[in-house]
Amino acid sequence: MTDTFPKPLAVGYISAQALAAASELTTLKRDITEFAIACGFILLATFVEDSETTPAAFDDMVQNTWRNGVRTIIMPSVIHLACLGNPVVMKAHLEHHLGGKVLFTNSAA
Repeated sequence: MTDTFPKPLAVGYISAQALAAASELTTLKRDITEFAIACGFILLATFVEDSETTPAAFDDMVQNTWRNGVRTIIMPSVIHLACLGNPVVMKAHLEHHLGGKVLFTNSAA
């Protein structure tokens, strides 16, 4: 039997400023991909924020969600929103404007 409903779309977001080491980036991208698959999402892209160009990746991510009807953003933890302001406020703002959810791969987040 085939699925009659397509899987929901998601995008990932990582702030390089939140990383202790650059080597973490590959692991976090993999974690986001595995989380998306386990939760039944199709991951369109993972946006990585560079400290020198903040908030360019965030802006690109938001435009992508609007353009593609994405209602879910996956990130390692709420700390990855800190480069943009108060992370708790940013999460609430994103969820309000997406009409969706921000999910964290780190269950302690």
